[in-house]
Formats: sequence, C-alpha cells, structure tokens
Amino acid sequence: MTDQQSGSIDSLRRVRTEPRIHWIAMVGAILLGVALSTVSWLGIVAGGALVGLVATSLIRAVLAGIGFGVVVILAWALWLGWGGAFGAVAGMGIFAVIPVAVALGGAILGSLVHRIA
Repeated sequence: MTDQQSGSIDSLRRVRTEPRIHWIAMVGAILLGVALSTVSWLGIVAGGALVGLVATSLIRAVLAGIGFGVVVILAWALWLGWGGAFGAVAGMGIFAVIPVAVALGGAILGSLVHRIA
C-alpha cells in the first residue's frame, strides 16, 4: 500500500469516527448528492455512494441511503409544487411511483459502496 492510499484510508477512518467531522461530511455529501441528482438520475446513485462512504457501518450506510432518497423525493416534490405541477404528477397514479422508486432504489444501491471501501 502506498503512502497516498494509507493517507486516504486514515482520512476516511477519521471522517467515520470523529463526530463533528462525520456530520460535516454527511451534510456535505447530502448537499452534493442533491446537486448531482438535479443533473441526472445517476446523481442519485452517486449521492447514495457519498453518504454510504461517510457512514460508520453497512447498516448505517443503507439507512443513510434511504434517508438521502427521501431527501431527494422531498426536494423533487417541492420543485413540482413550486412549478404548479405536483397535482398533475400525483394524478398520474402508478407512473408517479416510478420516480420515487428510482430515488429510493438508486440511493440504496449507491450506499452499498460502503462495503467496498
């Protein structure tokens, strides 16, 4: 293992163990993930991966992924409401569930990167 890899692992360990740094990193991961999700649905997976990397365990990574997915869904609902389209989208029935499933599923999928790191 090179010094650079060792430094990266030490930094990730520090982010996961020191509470103040952990919460700053988690909020940053959520904000960056929401910004990425406005560009593409792959941003949801990337955001899930970011919160999963910061999480302290695999269970917490999956829970953070679910939480991130809910944040994305709420942001999407607020955006639709602001544009006056929430009622029309909600009236689409089962088709309105697809973006919700993508947000939750993509975020959970991304959060599993915790197991790799």
